[in-house]
Amino acid sequence: MRENICIDNGWQFREGDIEIPQSRFKHYMYDHAKTERAITGPAAVREYVTNIAIMEDWETVDLPHDYVIRHTPEEKYNNTLGYLPYNNAWYKKKFSLSGEDREKRITLYFEGIATHATVYVNGCLMGHNYCGYTPFEIDITDVARPGEDNLVAVRVQAEEHEGWWYEGAGIYRHVWLTKTPLLCIERHGVFISPKRRGNTWDTEIKTEIRNEFFRDMGYELKITLSDAQGNEVAGCVLSGKAERKSVVTAYTCLKVKSPKLWDTENPNMYTARVTLNGEDEITVRFGFREAVFDPDKGFFLNGKPVKIKGVCCHGDFGLTGKAVPDNIFRYRIGLLREMGANGYRCAHYPHAEATMDALDENGFLVMAETRWFESTKEGLEQLSALIRRDRNHPSVIMWSLGNEEPYFGREQGKKIFARMYAEAKRLDPTRPVMCAVAGRTEQATVFDVSDIVGINYNLPSFDVLRQRYPDKCFL
Repeated sequence: MRENICIDNGWQFREGDIEIPQSRFKHYMYDHAKTERAITGPAAVREYVTNIAIMEDWETVDLPHDYVIRHTPEEKYNNTLGYLPYNNAWYKKKFSLSGEDREKRITLYFEGIATHATVYVNGCLMGHNYCGYTPFEIDITDVARPGEDNLVAVRVQAEEHEGWWYEGAGIYRHVWLTKTPLLCIERHGVFISPKRRGNTWDTEIKTEIRNEFFRDMGYELKITLSDAQGNEVAGCVLSGKAERKSVVTAYTCLKVKSPKLWDTENPNMYTARVTLNGEDEITVRFGFREAVFDPDKGFFLNGKPVKIKGVCCHGDFGLTGKAVPDNIFRYRIGLLREMGANGYRCAHYPHAEATMDALDENGFLVMAETRWFESTKEGLEQLSALIRRDRNHPSVIMWSLGNEEPYFGREQGKKIFARMYAEAKRLDPTRPVMCAVAGRTEQATVFDVSDIVGINYNLPSFDVLRQRYPDKCFL
């Protein structure tokens, strides 16, 4: 069965770049140009020695870890970033795999690394991530060494900034080593979208199945839906075939009669248990709720009008910096609820998974926002990571594609928004898509495409834009 192993503890850490001496001879460049390209330096499997100072500078740390917050503020550094230095750094960790892992798919899942990250495994360059707020998964199956020690090394480039707030730096969210059968369910590959049909809810379920075998494989997929007490409310068994080295999607629709609805006062949750060939299994929490945006009457949740009383939050927390313990995330959401809030804007990026779970459990209405307003390959991948991760959360009622972008008022911005909008709707056709515009709001071109007119400040422009977009809600 699937193993999700948290590997937060016992990382080696060194702040600052490391100069790697380069040989004068051909063999160095020849070896460096092969698959295991890190033949020297901190990402190399073999121990390296450059000078004794570097060897002594490594320290042992546990994740989540933010190394910027430990510095002393100085006025010479940028004020919005906390008057702190943002140096690059290295992390590395050894982990063992058993001989039994030889017939498994093995991945590393990073919930968040600030800011830019380069990941090596056993000296092989495995991938880059260029957003400090987006989770990403690295498939290490082909370079893993079952029955031996393995080495993961991460270079963090903190000198690249993504915001006008305290950003911190380091592997500041959890890291997971995941082992699955070669025929497995994709991470974030189950999408559950209930639709009301009177007292019955048609519950559409899409499941992505990955076949890493070098041959076609048949599959049997068992899906069970249960309430909070563990009572089964619906279920089915599907079968099909997946071609070698491919990902296929299985579809079904289960009918659930009179479920307990999720709302701001009674955030009832259900669980889907998805089992593949009796060998791989994941569980997904979701809720039954109907969110409707009416341009004349406002927002309705399960047929009842609800006023969204919201706050905008960032992901850091006081003296912990960016490396926030999960219980602190939950504590903050509880305090916000106590003070009367029922709305939460993820400003201005994907927030921690612990936060998203707490928002579900406390009945918040959430605007989930991507960090970069870009229709590039990288920008669309970041948007996809956000939506795939969070689309089963009943608390999320809209997707935001950006905040206060100057391009929102340009022809080019409308084109970027349209491409991102199409990608968002492909991944989740059930929620409205918007963005937050500030400055020259009456010239914004993106409102022609967006489902909701989102405006920061600029109260005088509301009436003008209301006449222009009478069929759209305003936020």
